[in-house]
Amino acid sequence: MLKLSNWHKSFGNHQVLKDIHLEVPTGDVLTIIGSSGSGKSTLLRSINFLEPANQGQIQIGGVSQDVSKMKQEDILNLRRKTAMVFQNYALFSKKTALENVMESLLMVQKLPKAEAEVIAYHYLEQVGMGDRANYYPVRLSGGQQQRVGIARALAMDPEVILFDEPTSALDPELVSGILEIIQNIAHNNTTMLLVTHEMNFAKEVSDQVSFLENGVTVEHGTPDQLFNHPENERTQAFIQGITR
Repeated sequence: MLKLSNWHKSFGNHQVLKDIHLEVPTGDVLTIIGSSGSGKSTLLRSINFLEPANQGQIQIGGVSQDVSKMKQEDILNLRRKTAMVFQNYALFSKKTALENVMESLLMVQKLPKAEAEVIAYHYLEQVGMGDRANYYPVRLSGGQQQRVGIARALAMDPEVILFDEPTSALDPELVSGILEIIQNIAHNNTTMLLVTHEMNFAKEVSDQVSFLENGVTVEHGTPDQLFNHPENERTQAFIQGITR
């Protein structure tokens, strides 16, 4: 499970996240929606400590921390419980698909190379990339690179997976394949946070939806509540805008 309380993030004098509270049970999917610049990606990056929060409490599984008191070792321990899938794939260009998936297993989990290779190949097979294991990213399409990115996240066996607009850089014909993979891995033992503009998919896959604006959670509820019966005027305007 994932829980955030009193979560704040600023860049200099610009406050990006303002008193965020959320709780996602193990195996559930929370989709975060909102306009560009609302703080969605920053929220995911702060959970993964790529952009550490300035204030707040975080709980992942049985581990709770106050970010103001965390040491580097505490950050690394929590980061090991999460994995992130980026919108721009973030693969190492000089490593093969297999080596990209193996990298964190070797560097973070300190697994023997032979064991890391077996695990990495298993997850490449799971996302339909087993036959491209020895290909470098330059030889892979955007959709194939994103499949490698998902395999890399799954290989870490994380408690929480963070998807930051995983289809936004893809050509339209490749989007459905990536969404199908996400659908297949949802609602297992991994908690999932998803930032996406694919609203129909969000309705289908989500247990909870949060509408973020200017770093504030404006409205939170089930997909039916947010998409079909929004109560807040700003949520109503946003939903009407994307469904026109």
